[in-house]
Amino acid sequence: MSLLPESLKQHRVAAVDVASVCEGEVVYSPAKSLWFIGMAGAALVGCSLFFTWSGLLVFILATGAVLLFGHSLGSHRKLIHNSFECPAWLEYFLVYMGVQVGLSGPIGLMRAHDLRDYAQRLPVCHDYLRHGRSFWLDGWWQLNCELRLANPPAITIEERVAGNRFYRFLEATWMLQQIPPALALYAIGGWGFVFFGTCARVTAGVLGHWLIGHFAHNRGGMHFEVEQAAVQGRNIRLTSILTMGECWHNNHHAFPGSSRLGLFPGEWDPGWWMLMVFRRLGLAWNFRLPEHLPARAELARVDALSQSLMAPPRYRLDDGRFEPLSLRLFWNRAGRTEEAARMEWPATILGERAMRVLFGRKVALEVDPALTLLVLHEGNRHYYGLPAVCMALARRNRFMRMIALALMPLAVGLEAIRQTFAFRPEAV
Repeated sequence: MSLLPESLKQHRVAAVDVASVCEGEVVYSPAKSLWFIGMAGAALVGCSLFFTWSGLLVFILATGAVLLFGHSLGSHRKLIHNSFECPAWLEYFLVYMGVQVGLSGPIGLMRAHDLRDYAQRLPVCHDYLRHGRSFWLDGWWQLNCELRLANPPAITIEERVAGNRFYRFLEATWMLQQIPPALALYAIGGWGFVFFGTCARVTAGVLGHWLIGHFAHNRGGMHFEVEQAAVQGRNIRLTSILTMGECWHNNHHAFPGSSRLGLFPGEWDPGWWMLMVFRRLGLAWNFRLPEHLPARAELARVDALSQSLMAPPRYRLDDGRFEPLSLRLFWNRAGRTEEAARMEWPATILGERAMRVLFGRKVALEVDPALTLLVLHEGNRHYYGLPAVCMALARRNRFMRMIALALMPLAVGLEAIRQTFAFRPEAV
């Protein structure tokens, strides 16, 4: 197949020709439609009749837990892309949480994801697979229908998944898996907890999955372009916490096997943060990142920020020129030194006007898209992160110096936490 990119030759999907992902019809799926409509209807009626603030809290916590541990870590980053390693018991827990999202069983989810991923990388594919119709029609298709291809391509799931008895059990019973948590919620808080913690949670998971999928293939920013692809992934800012980092879809299209989705400063990725907690606890290792993946000839970088992804870090924080901050050092230097100060900061954090409002005219500003954190230079000494912000604020006037002094312990503590869980490639 002459149109097949090199990166697809090891894919789980194998198509005879491009027509195999183009020719087909969208048909109504009673089981899929009744599952979503039933859950949505039960959530709407039940949550109205049994509303409590504690029930709403259960919904928020339960939805966040299954989206983080289940959909993002279990189903997507682990099961589908195998982008990190962990103990078998943890993998099973994460995949089980993924089933709790309510989309499908683990094997069915892999098949649906891989078919869509494969088709989107080709020059053309069916509109169902690329979210290529209007908002309302795409919603009807994705939530109530299925695509029946005339000559569907072969999809080969590796034996470690397809032959796993636990995964096969979940595949056969994925709808019934909502019953155990529903029973537990009923025992704890009655019908209100069931409607909020099960029906509303499943509705939010299924509806949210479609919404992000639609916008992530139609509107949003791009760092990369996959040339000759039927559709481009888009980054949907302001939804990183809601999606646990899955909103950085342009990054994911560029590096599908990466365990980290938010690749640049300001791209919050709660799924990656949790992986760093697992790593700290010894529960996750062998993370795959963009630099570990095979080069793709069809991948083009479309902005200055993307050019810096493979570049070595501008500054090493273990360099002796970086001053370890303390309150005494802060009090002795900030606002009193006559040395010129220069702040370098990543392009994705704040614009120059906002930075000037914060730091005034006593600090020179220089945006650098290659940086991942703020760096303040004073002569031959350097400070980084939130403490550097405090040092720069203190230069404005005595009032700002007192505010910065009050904030400094928190800034140092948060920076220490960030460094504790920061990923270091040599530890892979």
